[in-house]
Amino acid sequence: MSVTELVPERAKQSPRKHRRVVLACNDFRNQHVLMSMLRQNGLEPIPSSYLNETKFLLAQADPALVICQSRFSDGDFRDLLRFAAQIGSKVPVIVCADFYDPDVYLEAMELGAFDYFAYPYHPEAVEWVVGNALKDTLKDGRITFGPQRVHA
Repeated sequence: MSVTELVPERAKQSPRKHRRVVLACNDFRNQHVLMSMLRQNGLEPIPSSYLNETKFLLAQADPALVICQSRFSDGDFRDLLRFAAQIGSKVPVIVCADFYDPDVYLEAMELGAFDYFAYPYHPEAVEWVVGNALKDTLKDGRITFGPQRVHA
């Protein structure tokens, strides 16, 4: 497998749609790290710093994925996950946090988050979680995300 993938016909017809990732993060250090990881893997991050802005992007920008920080100045991941459920969104939402908290992890999963990861962001772990989220988004095709795996 290579970093480039075979994608379904519907993704080829609208390639940007299936590459857009809303990155909802008000910590610029974390946002920069995650944006770099996403871009290195051919994805198009759409930065967002506020919950209300993220809600708008989820509803209007038709992203393939949302990665959101656990807290915003105008709300938190709970509000975003409830909003996603309310509008019937099937877009996977990954919650990221400044540190691992098992209670927050469990609550995020119960509210419908696709997954959760905490700082420091390990590239391989982020790539694995994002790749799995995108694979579920494009159920009729295969996605390869992350470093090339060589099998002998």
